Amino acid sequence: MSFLKNLFSKKNIFALVVIVILLFQIVKLSSIGSKMDYLEERDSSLITEIGQMKDAYTSLGDDLNEVRKFLLLPTKDYLSLSDVPDTGEATNGDKNTNSVELALFKYIDYLAEQDKKVKDYQESKAYLDHLKNSELFKQFLSDNGLKIGTYDSDENSTTLRIDLASTGLNLVFFTVDLEESDLVIRNIIDSLTFTPDSKEDFENQVRDYISRHKDKILTKITELATIYQQIETTIASQEIQDVLNRKGMSFGEKYEKDLTVYYPINNSSSELIGEIVLDLSTQDIHLVDKDFDSEGVELQVSDISKSLTPFLEDLDASTIIETKVREAKDSLESSFKDSGFKLMLKENGLSVDTQASEDEDRYWYKIYDSEGNHISSIVIEKATAVINIVDLEGTNSENLLFFDPVSAQKKTLEIPGDVPEYDDSLSHEEGTYNILIAGKHGNLVDTMIFAHVDEKLREVRMISIPRDLHYNGRKINALPYFYGMPELKKVLSELSGYELDKYVLIDMYAFIDVIDLIGGIDVHLDQPVIDPTYRTVDNGIVGTLHYEPGDYHLGGKEALRLARSRHTSSDFARAERQQLILQSIQEKAKSFGFGDADTFYEIAKSVLNQTETDVTLDEAVALYFRYQNFEIVSNNVMSSGNVLYVPPYTPIEQCRASIAEAEANGAPIPSCMDDNHAYTLLPRDNNWNLIKWYFKENFESDLSRV
Repeated sequence: MSFLKNLFSKKNIFALVVIVILLFQIVKLSSIGSKMDYLEERDSSLITEIGQMKDAYTSLGDDLNEVRKFLLLPTKDYLSLSDVPDTGEATNGDKNTNSVELALFKYIDYLAEQDKKVKDYQESKAYLDHLKNSELFKQFLSDNGLKIGTYDSDENSTTLRIDLASTGLNLVFFTVDLEESDLVIRNIIDSLTFTPDSKEDFENQVRDYISRHKDKILTKITELATIYQQIETTIASQEIQDVLNRKGMSFGEKYEKDLTVYYPINNSSSELIGEIVLDLSTQDIHLVDKDFDSEGVELQVSDISKSLTPFLEDLDASTIIETKVREAKDSLESSFKDSGFKLMLKENGLSVDTQASEDEDRYWYKIYDSEGNHISSIVIEKATAVINIVDLEGTNSENLLFFDPVSAQKKTLEIPGDVPEYDDSLSHEEGTYNILIAGKHGNLVDTMIFAHVDEKLREVRMISIPRDLHYNGRKINALPYFYGMPELKKVLSELSGYELDKYVLIDMYAFIDVIDLIGGIDVHLDQPVIDPTYRTVDNGIVGTLHYEPGDYHLGGKEALRLARSRHTSSDFARAERQQLILQSIQEKAKSFGFGDADTFYEIAKSVLNQTETDVTLDEAVALYFRYQNFEIVSNNVMSSGNVLYVPPYTPIEQCRASIAEAEANGAPIPSCMDDNHAYTLLPRDNNWNLIKWYFKENFESDLSRV
């Protein structure tokens, strides 16, 4: 009785009830879980029902936790157990989100790594220093007919050569650099990495290596000497020299790189068009055609004396611009043969020279009326491959493919009869900032944009200055080549009457980087741009540069193509596109805010490293954030449509012929040698005040008047 009494005590009865309730809840929860598994296997139409069951499951989990609390058991998060698998990753609370601290750790780790690299490099370099200065090693080399050759060393790499004493030919060379601090010996038979215990050990290993491999290396060198002799004898032969002279080609100075010897072949413009390549390790000779429109064609030959002549004969010795001129000529003359074009000429009583005459600067195709009068000419500019329409005197050039009968009748800028006389003082009002944005490809600057920033109006106005503006005896774009950018900055300040604060000269590769670093730009073209002479290669497909009217998102390479193309438009239209691209860059830059200061800093740093400028990195960042939201309100181009004109054009050959004819007939000698012999631009009436007037009209006057 006592046992039963104790068994059915109030405490035990209560515990039993709790256990029964707990078991009931578990069974019920298990049943609901099974239903959920069933529902989750069904299609997405059951999502709502699954959500309802999930709510019930969560509610029951809460009830079960109440029971667990009563029994002094730990509670569980049933929802998180079913929904959130343990990935083993730290939660946000476990992560260090302090970007400065993380960057600091990263930088210190970098410093430690660089310090180790420098120490390893210096240690390895010390081995080469020892070898170079060791008298015992020098004696060893001398006994073997060898000597220490060149020793090139800086903070990044070191190379020590060991040469034959009699000929100076290289036997072996050692290299060590900052990135890979291993001591490596290389020669025409193999390469080997040394891991010496001491400098003396290194010297002994090198002696042993040379002693064991010297004869084999010398045998290969002797064989190579025969090949060298064969190549150079062939190059010097009269047959090869005749081919080179006839085609305007020449061999450049041979050079060696990575156990390979190169004999470059250049055209008349010193552009690389081919190579003889000798692999010193395999002794193979390759003839490489560096075709402009492909990655080149490589041919392995066994007898250079028999193979070089036909190879040179097949090489296209044309310069890049000559190739473009030929393409333009072929395209034009093909059009002349078109039956539809012939019919058009016949119906209008016109005729055209189908074969070009030429002078030093142009190919000419004259157009005649029904009475045989010369009324116009189409010319191909040899310097640029541009097809232009010119008048009877060869002036007023206008690109053929962009000729617009409507725009041809438009009025030029109305210029006052009494243009003010300006003094030599330079305008620079408070609250304004002037910067020259210039671009180059090669030695000459081909883009000059004068940007005027008005801080009060929060406006930017731009004027493009043509590269063909003739000043003090030469085209203005040649000034940086002869005197540097500061001189161009000074001259443009004087011509415009506005003092330039800074300049930026950017080359084509930096331009590409600018566009790509900001994620490309968006531009809208009102007119098509088609340039048959601008070959493009995209995804391995060769094509012709062309853009239909419309909206484009351009990367760096595409933007550069658009900025530089001028075949189917004048230089003035190209300048307008360049300003359009600058405006697009500014629009893209507006998306950067103060929160992106670090991003812009990196962009500016990358660009300025490839740019000639008198703007410091800190100034560039400050100017960007100061002016990024200013509005570009005008884009203008100095041209023959406003304040400039093309002086009369007299081809030099025509002038010489006129002088010769006058001398033969005893007539007065014409003064044409002082005439313009190339396409240039001057201010109208040779009045340089017009340029200052034009700048003031654009920078200070109401835009509706300009």
